[in-house]
Amino acid sequence: MKTLKLSKVLTDEEVKALKGKYLTNEDIKHDIVDMDCDCYTEEGILLFKFRKNAISQELCDIAWDNYKGMAKASRGRGASAGEIDPNAVYWKKRIPVDTKGFSTNYMVNGSVSKMKINNQVASQPIGYYESTKSLGVDLPCRLTHYTRENFDKFKKGIDYIKAVDRSYKELNPEKHSLQLTRALEKEDFQISDTAFSTFTINRNFQTGVHTDAGDFGFGNLTVLERGSYNGGYFVIPQYGIAIDLRQGDHLCVDVHQYHGNTKMYETMSDKLYNESMPTVFKDNPAVGTLGLDKKWTRISFVFYLRENILTKCNQSIKYVINLKRDKEKLKHHKGIMRFDAVDGKKNSLQEIQDSKFYMRYNTKENKVKGAYGCLKSHMNLLQYIVDEKLNDICVLEDDSTSDFSIPDELKKTDHITYVGGWRVNLKMKDIKKPVLEHLKDGINKMENSRVLTTRAYYIPKWEAAKDLLEFINKKKVWKAIDIMMSEYVKHLYYPALSKQILGYESTIGNKVPTADMELY
Repeated sequence: MKTLKLSKVLTDEEVKALKGKYLTNEDIKHDIVDMDCDCYTEEGILLFKFRKNAISQELCDIAWDNYKGMAKASRGRGASAGEIDPNAVYWKKRIPVDTKGFSTNYMVNGSVSKMKINNQVASQPIGYYESTKSLGVDLPCRLTHYTRENFDKFKKGIDYIKAVDRSYKELNPEKHSLQLTRALEKEDFQISDTAFSTFTINRNFQTGVHTDAGDFGFGNLTVLERGSYNGGYFVIPQYGIAIDLRQGDHLCVDVHQYHGNTKMYETMSDKLYNESMPTVFKDNPAVGTLGLDKKWTRISFVFYLRENILTKCNQSIKYVINLKRDKEKLKHHKGIMRFDAVDGKKNSLQEIQDSKFYMRYNTKENKVKGAYGCLKSHMNLLQYIVDEKLNDICVLEDDSTSDFSIPDELKKTDHITYVGGWRVNLKMKDIKKPVLEHLKDGINKMENSRVLTTRAYYIPKWEAAKDLLEFINKKKVWKAIDIMMSEYVKHLYYPALSKQILGYESTIGNKVPTADMELY
């Protein structure tokens, strides 16, 4: 293993002046690091630790299978997207106002755009993100949009992330311990017991000089590759050092240092090899996303803990259960976490019966399938809450309102509480007539009544979700989720926090609710 101790080759002012610019081999003043190496400043401060083949081929293959398509086009990557080139394909379709830096307004119908954008590159944050404002909407702390939409793939690739975390712990135990401790302060936003909340995934673009200012602790970089290319060295220009990071390698680095990549390119032998490869991505080069016109693929990962998660993520998390074919309903749930519902119509009646699900023999087929899908949707979300050990969660169906806050009174409980629904007489003589006896403001223990619908309920601790899930699984016969929950949940909050959104046909097949079907 090599150990380096380096002095600065650029002043602080000189390196700041490089922000957004592309680096070349001329910025490299030392031999390129391509073996195990620990590197320090001359004052003894760690710059990076680099290890070859730290991640197994098996785990790299798992990551490739699940993450290769996650780097989607983005025009909001700041300095890392590099200097604006008005001759590039992307800008030929737009008229940039300022091409001197890495960010510009552009002309829209003869007027200057209100927002600035960067070069379009293939890059996405995956995992958790702090509360932000986007297009006038206040977004809560949340799983990123792309993570929610591809949650199954995100979970299937977790072992790769855990391997990077283990390597981080081995290479830099002090920094890892500190970062893990901070991550545990917001464990609802922690990726599977690692020191990370988030990772950024990039595909085939040369990053301009930048710092990762929003990250706590050290950054952890890996890459996946298909095909052959040269270059793409990770450079810390102030110290003139570069690392040749390849598949299976791990770079644990101070990302608060200015850094960037050199250009990636093909030699003649690279081109011959790449032409023999099957096409992995079918990108449209006319879109102009930088780097996606290449036959080879370099996917880079940066794993980190979002610093703002530590300070901004104090609110309850709301999940709305929603079918992909019913995404129109999401217009009522801006900024709320979407959880993919199970479409019961994809199951045969025989499959549903074999799963021990039961409804009366004369129940219409669509209602049986809808009720089964609804049950499985709630069970899947409960399982996710348990697996991720999530606390302070509100579960909503997509025909319920979500514009409310969870009272502190509820957060102090250890039981699941209805916060929206349709409360009816226990004897069910007339389910269309709600129970009207007086309820006190706040938490009420239900007596002589039950709640139909699973419109909205609050889970203070993941252990409560675990108990409910175990209660359901122990049943010899499964029924509709609201019936099963009504046997378990004994508390409701008054007045109802979540109301019925009127006008939508029920996915299950029930009649459209009316205004009086509220929690009393």
